Amino acid sequence: FQAEDGIRDQPRSRGLGDVYKRQDMCDMNGHMNVAFYSKIFDEGSGPLYQDLGFSWDEETIRETYSTFTLEENIRYIKENLLNDKIYPCFRIVNVNRKIIHHAAILLNEKKELSAISECLLIHIDMKLRNSTPMPDETFERVKKLKEKHEALGPLDFELRLKIKN
Repeated sequence: FQAEDGIRDQPRSRGLGDVYKRQDMCDMNGHMNVAFYSKIFDEGSGPLYQDLGFSWDEETIRETYSTFTLEENIRYIKENLLNDKIYPCFRIVNVNRKIIHHAAILLNEKKELSAISECLLIHIDMKLRNSTPMPDETFERVKKLKEKHEALGPLDFELRLKIKN
């Protein structure tokens, strides 16, 4: 994973962008509190969801489809201290008709890895509030994005979450 590998295109950065670690993000140990890792990964995923074609329009979500998080795993690799500049990068690593598995990393200005996040998302029919297979168009879009991400090369860390067959 590298910042310039296409997962986060700096000149066209959308969503959260760079994050400067503020005093209110620090815990009693002087580094970023674990709650803010989740927040940065969550709020920084906006561009990924846009690339997947998911709408942020509340009426569309209520009337059509969305995703719910099934499971998330975060590994803390390197401390982030006050005023560190950090940013998230994302990659689709697997998909089936109902579940999307994505991985994300948090990098600092020196492009050093500070955290790894994995997430399993389930596709939901919002009228039924139940899991459902993705429509063909959505599934094909997600598969194409996964293929684009795979072309960037292998991940340099092991995944902990899996989509079960």
